[in-house]
Amino acid sequence: MFKAGDAIIHPVRGAGVVVRVEERQWRGSSDLYYRIKLLGQPGTKLMIPIGAAETLGLRRVIPRSKLGKVWRVLRAIPRTLPDDHKKRYELLEDKLHTGDVFQVAEVVRDMAWRQQRKGRLTTTGKRRYEEGMRILAGEIAAVQGVDLDDAEAQVSTTLRESLLPTTAI
Repeated sequence: MFKAGDAIIHPVRGAGVVVRVEERQWRGSSDLYYRIKLLGQPGTKLMIPIGAAETLGLRRVIPRSKLGKVWRVLRAIPRTLPDDHKKRYELLEDKLHTGDVFQVAEVVRDMAWRQQRKGRLTTTGKRRYEEGMRILAGEIAAVQGVDLDDAEAQVSTTLRESLLPTTAI
């Protein structure tokens, strides 16, 4: 169970902070809910029934000790994505919504690589990249205690450095 102040990740909505646990009446029954404020989305709050949190994939942010692996995933050699756009976007969507930060990092890395190689992304590809970046930067921001823009800049810098062509000496 989470408590007020806990940094959490919603697999679709991204990073947030539990504001409080509250009791709500709904259709004659009373249930406990997490009220969650989403990072980088002022005024947006989620109400998640405590009993549904695990099924929805709500989880704590990764510990700071796991950030090194996130950076390694971003620097790793990208996976070749399917040429068929339907298969490609289905694969990306599945990875984005697992709630696994490392799979989200793979999506961001692979789409950044694809953009560099192809010169641009399709509208859908750009949406997937931006969604992945929002989720990934949100988790990094929550772990490090920095704002979303700072975390996104760290990811962008890491990607830019890893995508630079290596020169032979």
